[in-house]
Amino acid sequence: MTMTIPAALILSALFLTTTSAQTYTLSQNLSGSNFLSAFKYNESAIDYSNFGNVHFLSQSDAVADNLTYVDNNGHVIIKVDNTTDADGDTTFGRNSVYLESNTAMSIGSLLVFDAVHIPYGCSVWPSLFTQGQDWPDNGEIDLVENVNLATTNQYSLHAGSSSCVQSSSATSNQTGTTTSSNCTVVPSEDENTGCVVDDNQSNSFGAGFAENSGGVYAALWDESGIAMWFFNRSSVPSDISSSEPDPSSWSTASAWYPASGCSPSSAFGPQTITLYIDICGAFAGDTTVFDETCSSVASNCTSLVQTGSNYDNAYWEINYLRVYSTGNTSTSGTSNDACAATVFSHNTFLAVLVTVSLGFFIIS
Repeated sequence: MTMTIPAALILSALFLTTTSAQTYTLSQNLSGSNFLSAFKYNESAIDYSNFGNVHFLSQSDAVADNLTYVDNNGHVIIKVDNTTDADGDTTFGRNSVYLESNTAMSIGSLLVFDAVHIPYGCSVWPSLFTQGQDWPDNGEIDLVENVNLATTNQYSLHAGSSSCVQSSSATSNQTGTTTSSNCTVVPSEDENTGCVVDDNQSNSFGAGFAENSGGVYAALWDESGIAMWFFNRSSVPSDISSSEPDPSSWSTASAWYPASGCSPSSAFGPQTITLYIDICGAFAGDTTVFDETCSSVASNCTSLVQTGSNYDNAYWEINYLRVYSTGNTSTSGTSNDACAATVFSHNTFLAVLVTVSLGFFIIS
Protein backbone atom coordinates (compact mmCIF):
# COMPACT_ATOMS: atom_id res chain seq x y z
CA MET A 1 0.00 0.00 0.00
CA THR A 2 1.20 3.52 -0.84
CA MET A 3 0.19 6.56 1.23
CA THR A 4 0.83 10.24 0.68
CA ILE A 5 1.19 12.16 3.96
CA PRO A 6 0.75 15.94 3.85
CA ALA A 7 3.77 17.92 4.96
CA ALA A 8 1.72 19.82 7.51
CA LEU A 9 1.07 16.61 9.46
CA ILE A 10 4.74 15.64 9.38
CA LEU A 11 5.79 19.11 10.45
CA SER A 12 3.33 19.01 13.36
CA ALA A 13 4.66 15.65 14.52
CA LEU A 14 8.28 16.77 14.33
CA PHE A 15 7.50 20.03 16.09
CA LEU A 16 5.80 18.25 18.97
CA THR A 17 8.73 15.86 19.25
CA THR A 18 11.45 18.49 19.30
CA THR A 19 9.91 21.30 21.31
CA SER A 20 9.25 19.09 24.35
CA ALA A 21 13.00 19.09 24.98
CA GLN A 22 13.51 22.83 24.57
CA THR A 23 10.82 24.27 26.79
CA TYR A 24 12.17 26.14 29.81
CA THR A 25 9.73 27.24 32.48
CA LEU A 26 10.66 30.03 34.85
CA SER A 27 10.41 28.48 38.32
CA GLN A 28 12.21 31.10 40.42
CA ASN A 29 12.49 34.79 39.57
CA LEU A 30 14.34 36.50 42.39
CA SER A 31 15.09 40.22 42.40
CA GLY A 32 14.54 43.25 44.57
CA SER A 33 12.44 42.69 47.65
CA ASN A 34 11.54 39.07 46.86
CA PHE A 35 15.19 37.97 46.57
CA LEU A 36 16.05 37.85 50.25
CA SER A 37 12.71 36.29 51.22
CA ALA A 38 13.59 33.28 49.05
CA PHE A 39 16.57 32.45 51.29
CA LYS A 40 17.13 31.47 54.88
CA TYR A 41 20.03 32.94 56.85
CA ASN A 42 22.40 30.22 58.03
CA GLU A 43 23.35 31.71 61.38
CA SER A 44 26.61 30.51 62.91
CA ALA A 45 29.00 32.12 65.38
CA ILE A 46 31.83 30.01 63.95
CA ASP A 47 32.61 28.96 60.39
CA TYR A 48 32.80 25.23 61.03
CA SER A 49 33.14 24.27 57.36
CA ASN A 50 35.85 26.59 56.05
CA PHE A 51 37.43 28.00 59.24
CA GLY A 52 36.96 31.61 58.23
CA ASN A 53 37.25 34.65 60.50
CA VAL A 54 33.55 35.40 60.36
CA HIS A 55 30.28 35.34 62.25
CA PHE A 56 27.35 34.50 59.99
CA LEU A 57 24.40 36.55 61.24
CA SER A 58 20.71 35.76 61.61
CA GLN A 59 18.26 37.56 59.36
CA SER A 60 17.22 40.03 62.04
CA ASP A 61 20.81 40.88 62.94
CA ALA A 62 21.92 41.15 59.32
CA VAL A 63 19.07 43.54 58.53
CA ALA A 64 19.74 45.57 61.68
CA ASP A 65 23.42 45.86 60.75
CA ASN A 66 22.51 46.82 57.17
CA LEU A 67 24.32 43.81 55.71
CA THR A 68 21.37 42.76 53.52
CA TYR A 69 19.02 45.23 51.84
CA VAL A 70 17.68 46.49 48.52
CA ASP A 71 19.20 49.77 47.33
CA ASN A 72 17.51 52.67 45.52
CA ASN A 73 18.22 51.03 42.15
CA GLY A 74 16.37 47.88 43.16
CA HIS A 75 19.64 45.96 43.44
CA VAL A 76 20.09 43.41 46.21
CA ILE A 77 23.07 44.20 48.47
CA ILE A 78 24.71 41.46 50.55
CA LYS A 79 27.85 42.56 52.35
CA VAL A 80 30.45 42.14 55.05
CA ASP A 81 30.58 44.58 57.97
CA ASN A 82 33.03 47.31 56.91
CA THR A 83 32.57 49.78 59.76
CA THR A 84 33.76 47.93 62.86
CA ASP A 85 37.42 48.12 63.87
CA ALA A 86 39.01 45.69 66.33
CA ASP A 87 42.65 46.68 66.41
CA GLY A 88 44.80 44.26 68.35
CA ASP A 89 42.15 41.52 68.57
CA THR A 90 43.77 38.62 66.69
CA THR A 91 40.73 36.38 67.24
CA PHE A 92 38.24 38.91 65.84
CA GLY A 93 35.58 37.53 63.49
CA ARG A 94 33.86 39.92 61.10
CA ASN A 95 30.09 39.85 60.65
CA SER A 96 28.91 38.43 57.34
CA VAL A 97 26.00 36.55 55.75
CA TYR A 98 25.44 32.96 54.58
CA LEU A 99 22.25 32.41 52.56
CA GLU A 100 20.61 29.12 51.51
CA SER A 101 17.60 28.97 49.22
CA ASN A 102 14.23 27.78 50.48
CA THR A 103 13.63 25.93 47.20
CA ALA A 104 16.03 23.37 45.75
CA MET A 105 16.96 22.95 42.08
CA SER A 106 16.52 19.58 40.38
CA ILE A 107 18.24 18.08 37.36
CA GLY A 108 16.93 19.72 34.22
CA SER A 109 17.51 23.22 35.61
CA LEU A 110 19.12 26.34 34.20
CA LEU A 111 20.33 28.95 36.71
CA VAL A 112 20.97 32.52 35.48
CA PHE A 113 22.63 35.07 37.77
CA ASP A 114 23.06 38.76 36.89
CA ALA A 115 25.27 40.89 39.15
CA VAL A 116 26.86 44.33 39.01
CA HIS A 117 29.46 43.70 41.73
CA ILE A 118 31.06 40.63 43.28
CA PRO A 119 32.89 40.84 46.65
CA TYR A 120 36.66 41.14 46.36
CA GLY A 121 39.70 42.27 48.31
CA CYS A 122 42.56 40.67 50.21
CA SER A 123 41.13 38.07 52.64
CA VAL A 124 37.68 38.08 50.92
CA TRP A 125 36.16 34.78 49.78
CA PRO A 126 32.76 35.03 48.03
CA SER A 127 30.89 32.15 46.47
CA LEU A 128 27.66 31.40 44.65
CA PHE A 129 27.20 27.64 44.51
CA THR A 130 24.64 24.88 44.89
CA GLN A 131 24.91 21.95 47.26
CA GLY A 132 23.05 18.73 47.95
CA GLN A 133 21.47 17.99 51.31
CA ASP A 134 23.98 15.22 52.04
CA TRP A 135 27.42 16.64 51.29
CA PRO A 136 29.48 15.48 49.47
CA ASP A 137 27.37 12.50 48.40
CA ASN A 138 24.75 14.73 46.76
CA GLY A 139 27.36 16.97 45.15
CA GLU A 140 28.21 20.66 44.86
CA ILE A 141 28.29 22.95 41.80
CA ASP A 142 30.40 26.12 42.17
CA LEU A 143 29.35 28.79 39.68
CA VAL A 144 31.08 31.89 41.10
CA GLU A 145 34.13 31.59 43.33
CA ASN A 146 37.62 32.93 43.87
CA VAL A 147 39.50 34.87 46.53
CA ASN A 148 41.56 37.93 47.40
CA LEU A 149 42.54 40.03 44.36
CA ALA A 150 42.02 37.33 41.72
CA THR A 151 40.67 38.65 38.41
CA THR A 152 39.27 35.43 36.91
CA ASN A 153 36.48 33.20 38.12
CA GLN A 154 36.84 29.52 39.02
CA TYR A 155 34.18 26.92 38.26
CA SER A 156 34.22 23.54 39.98
CA LEU A 157 32.32 20.41 40.92
CA HIS A 158 32.63 18.43 44.14
CA ALA A 159 31.15 14.95 44.40
CA GLY A 160 31.16 11.98 46.75
CA SER A 161 31.28 9.50 43.86
CA SER A 162 34.68 7.83 43.52
CA SER A 163 34.31 7.83 39.74
CA CYS A 164 33.58 11.52 39.24
CA VAL A 165 36.08 13.28 36.97
CA GLN A 166 36.03 15.86 34.21
CA SER A 167 36.54 13.91 30.99
CA SER A 168 39.62 14.88 29.00
CA SER A 169 37.35 15.39 25.98
CA ALA A 170 35.69 18.32 27.76
CA THR A 171 38.58 20.68 27.14
CA SER A 172 37.71 21.03 23.45
CA ASN A 173 34.19 22.13 24.37
CA GLN A 174 35.02 24.82 26.90
CA THR A 175 36.85 28.14 26.76
CA GLY A 176 38.26 27.90 30.28
CA THR A 177 41.39 26.05 31.42
CA THR A 178 41.14 22.90 33.53
CA THR A 179 43.51 22.96 36.51
CA SER A 180 42.15 19.89 38.31
CA SER A 181 40.10 17.08 36.77
CA ASN A 182 39.28 15.04 39.89
CA CYS A 183 35.84 16.00 41.20
CA THR A 184 35.81 13.47 44.06
CA VAL A 185 35.91 14.65 47.66
CA VAL A 186 37.85 12.40 50.05
CA PRO A 187 37.22 13.75 53.59
CA SER A 188 39.55 11.22 55.23
CA GLU A 189 42.42 12.52 53.10
CA ASP A 190 41.39 16.18 53.40
CA GLU A 191 40.97 16.26 49.59
CA ASN A 192 38.36 18.79 48.51
CA THR A 193 39.87 20.64 45.55
CA GLY A 194 37.24 19.41 43.12
CA CYS A 195 37.53 19.52 39.34
CA VAL A 196 38.37 23.15 38.66
CA VAL A 197 38.19 25.25 35.49
CA ASP A 198 39.64 28.77 35.37
CA ASP A 199 37.78 31.31 33.25
CA ASN A 200 39.96 33.01 30.62
CA GLN A 201 38.28 36.43 30.87
CA SER A 202 40.07 38.90 33.13
CA ASN A 203 36.82 40.67 33.99
CA SER A 204 35.03 37.54 35.19
CA PHE A 205 35.88 38.30 38.83
CA GLY A 206 37.15 41.00 41.17
CA ALA A 207 37.83 44.63 40.33
CA GLY A 208 37.62 44.03 36.58
CA PHE A 209 34.13 42.59 36.96
CA ALA A 210 32.96 45.67 38.90
CA GLU A 211 34.63 48.14 36.53
CA ASN A 212 32.85 46.50 33.60
CA SER A 213 29.39 46.83 35.22
CA GLY A 214 29.43 43.14 36.02
CA GLY A 215 27.88 40.46 33.86
CA VAL A 216 25.84 37.26 33.79
CA TYR A 217 26.70 33.75 34.94
CA ALA A 218 24.69 30.68 33.97
CA ALA A 219 24.73 26.98 34.84
CA LEU A 220 22.87 24.26 32.96
CA TRP A 221 22.48 20.91 34.72
CA ASP A 222 20.84 18.10 32.77
CA GLU A 223 21.38 14.45 31.82
CA SER A 224 24.14 15.28 29.34
CA GLY A 225 26.28 17.04 31.95
CA ILE A 226 26.87 20.39 33.62
CA ALA A 227 27.82 23.49 31.62
CA MET A 228 28.69 26.93 33.01
CA TRP A 229 29.08 30.29 31.28
CA PHE A 230 30.19 33.83 32.01
CA PHE A 231 29.08 36.71 29.78
CA ASN A 232 30.52 40.16 30.36
CA ARG A 233 28.02 43.00 30.22
CA SER A 234 28.55 43.73 26.52
CA SER A 235 28.16 40.11 25.42
CA VAL A 236 25.07 38.95 27.31
CA PRO A 237 22.87 36.98 24.85
CA SER A 238 19.67 38.79 23.98
CA ASP A 239 17.55 35.76 24.84
CA ILE A 240 18.73 36.02 28.46
CA SER A 241 17.68 39.64 28.65
CA SER A 242 14.28 38.76 27.21
CA SER A 243 13.79 36.03 29.84
CA GLU A 244 13.61 33.38 27.13
CA PRO A 245 17.00 31.65 27.42
CA ASP A 246 18.13 29.27 24.71
CA PRO A 247 21.54 27.86 25.70
CA SER A 248 21.86 26.09 22.35
CA SER A 249 22.38 29.49 20.74
CA TRP A 250 25.03 30.64 23.19
CA SER A 251 28.76 30.64 22.68
CA THR A 252 30.94 27.77 23.93
CA ALA A 253 30.65 27.20 27.66
CA SER A 254 33.35 28.49 29.99
CA ALA A 255 33.36 25.13 31.78
CA TRP A 256 31.90 21.81 30.64
CA TYR A 257 31.54 18.60 32.64
CA PRO A 258 30.07 15.88 30.39
CA ALA A 259 28.17 12.92 31.81
CA SER A 260 30.80 10.58 30.40
CA GLY A 261 33.10 11.59 33.28
CA CYS A 262 30.64 12.28 36.09
CA SER A 263 26.98 11.31 36.17
CA PRO A 264 24.88 14.46 36.67
CA SER A 265 21.98 12.39 38.00
CA SER A 266 23.65 9.92 40.37
CA ALA A 267 26.46 12.16 41.66
CA PHE A 268 24.19 15.17 42.25
CA GLY A 269 20.95 15.29 44.20
CA PRO A 270 18.55 18.25 44.51
CA GLN A 271 20.67 21.37 44.91
CA THR A 272 20.22 24.22 47.41
CA ILE A 273 21.37 27.59 46.03
CA THR A 274 23.94 29.07 48.40
CA LEU A 275 25.49 32.52 48.50
CA TYR A 276 27.93 33.85 51.08
CA ILE A 277 31.02 35.92 51.85
CA ASP A 278 33.73 34.29 53.93
CA ILE A 279 36.92 35.87 55.30
CA CYS A 280 40.32 34.16 55.16
CA GLY A 281 39.64 30.50 55.98
CA ALA A 282 40.88 27.44 54.10
CA PHE A 283 41.00 29.13 50.69
CA ALA A 284 41.61 32.89 50.94
CA GLY A 285 43.75 32.38 54.04
CA ASP A 286 45.94 29.68 52.57
CA THR A 287 49.46 31.13 52.65
CA THR A 288 50.33 30.23 49.06
CA VAL A 289 47.01 31.46 47.69
CA PHE A 290 47.11 34.67 49.71
CA ASP A 291 50.64 35.52 48.61
CA GLU A 292 49.74 35.14 44.92
CA THR A 293 47.83 38.45 44.89
CA CYS A 294 48.16 40.01 48.35
CA SER A 295 51.76 39.62 49.55
CA SER A 296 52.38 43.34 48.95
CA VAL A 297 49.29 44.26 50.99
CA ALA A 298 49.84 42.29 54.19
CA SER A 299 52.12 39.61 55.61
CA ASN A 300 49.20 37.27 56.24
CA CYS A 301 45.44 37.08 55.81
CA THR A 302 44.22 37.38 59.39
CA SER A 303 46.12 40.63 59.99
CA LEU A 304 43.57 42.36 57.73
CA VAL A 305 40.44 41.24 59.53
CA GLN A 306 40.50 43.83 62.34
CA THR A 307 40.25 46.87 60.00
CA GLY A 308 36.78 47.59 58.67
CA SER A 309 37.81 49.64 55.65
CA ASN A 310 39.56 46.58 54.17
CA TYR A 311 36.05 45.34 53.34
CA ASP A 312 34.66 48.33 51.43
CA ASN A 313 34.47 46.14 48.29
CA ALA A 314 33.26 43.01 50.04
CA TYR A 315 29.68 43.08 48.80
CA TRP A 316 27.36 41.52 46.24
CA GLU A 317 25.22 43.84 44.13
CA ILE A 318 22.67 41.68 42.36
CA ASN A 319 20.19 42.40 39.58
CA TYR A 320 18.47 39.02 39.67
CA LEU A 321 18.74 35.28 40.03
CA ARG A 322 16.46 33.11 37.90
CA VAL A 323 15.96 29.37 37.74
CA TYR A 324 14.35 27.71 34.75
CA SER A 325 13.36 24.08 34.56
CA THR A 326 12.50 21.72 31.76
CA GLY A 327 10.35 18.64 32.06
CA ASN A 328 12.34 16.81 29.40
CA THR A 329 16.11 16.77 29.83
CA SER A 330 18.54 15.89 27.07
CA THR A 331 18.77 12.25 26.02
CA SER A 332 22.38 12.68 24.90
CA GLY A 333 23.73 11.19 28.11
CA THR A 334 27.27 10.64 26.87
CA SER A 335 27.65 13.64 24.62
CA ASN A 336 30.90 15.57 24.81
CA ASP A 337 29.46 18.62 23.12
CA ALA A 338 28.21 21.33 25.45
CA CYS A 339 25.47 22.15 22.98
CA ALA A 340 24.13 18.63 23.45
CA ALA A 341 23.14 19.77 26.92
CA THR A 342 20.61 22.03 25.30
CA VAL A 343 17.71 21.52 22.99
CA PHE A 344 16.24 21.56 19.49
CA SER A 345 19.42 21.02 17.49
CA HIS A 346 20.12 22.89 14.28
CA ASN A 347 20.14 19.53 12.46
CA THR A 348 16.59 18.82 13.60
CA PHE A 349 15.53 22.25 12.45
CA LEU A 350 17.06 21.59 9.02
CA ALA A 351 15.26 18.26 8.86
CA VAL A 352 11.96 20.04 9.41
CA LEU A 353 12.77 22.49 6.62
CA VAL A 354 13.57 19.65 4.24
CA THR A 355 10.26 17.99 5.07
CA VAL A 356 8.37 21.19 4.35
CA SER A 357 10.22 21.67 1.08
CA LEU A 358 9.27 18.19 -0.13
CA GLY A 359 5.61 18.85 0.64
CA PHE A 360 4.79 15.18 1.24
CA PHE A 361 6.26 11.77 2.02
CA ILE A 362 5.35 8.58 0.19
CA ILE A 363 5.35 5.48 2.37
CA SER A 364 5.25 2.10 0.70
